[in-house]
Amino acid sequence: MAMTQRSAFDAKYWNLSQASAWVEFREQALVERFATADRDGYGGLLLYPSMWPTGRRRQGTVDELRRTLEEGRLTAWGYHVEAPDRLEEVPTAEWSDFVIRPPFAYLARDLAAKQQRWSDIRVLSADMKRLWRSETEVSGRSKYDWLVLREMYEGFRQTNPKMSKNELIVELQGAYEERFKKTSPSRSSIQNKIKTWL
Repeated sequence: MAMTQRSAFDAKYWNLSQASAWVEFREQALVERFATADRDGYGGLLLYPSMWPTGRRRQGTVDELRRTLEEGRLTAWGYHVEAPDRLEEVPTAEWSDFVIRPPFAYLARDLAAKQQRWSDIRVLSADMKRLWRSETEVSGRSKYDWLVLREMYEGFRQTNPKMSKNELIVELQGAYEERFKKTSPSRSSIQNKIKTWL
């Protein structure tokens, strides 16, 4: 009996090109395409938007991926320059020093030099799919992805402990609209959900 080969979309880990493609476009085909992370592949995709298939549009940004790593809501692993034979967790605090240029993460302070502290960086595909849901999955369940809204709200609440609930809701609505490019839930809908989250 022949064994079926697992698709790159269902692999345990995704490289930074695959993760970036998922955050930006939510297209399985792009995740498959960037399974082999070559230096020019991702850049080529972004250079020619006029050649994109009908219906392709950006849904997020690579910096959103970096911020999620910096905030500790997503974990990455890679090989540190001082220990190139050992796969290690990339410390959350280091992401504030990086700029992601798929498939690499360069030190931001001297971007022109293209210095890397970590190589072969990867993230769990399950975490990526949980944090950035596909459009079909979200629209199939409800108008809003309440799991993502809850995670965003908790993040705002932890980083802004002096904000009132109303101020947090306003922040949440603005961040949701910026991230998903669509209208956020109403204040009363969010207030009702918050009661179930606490």
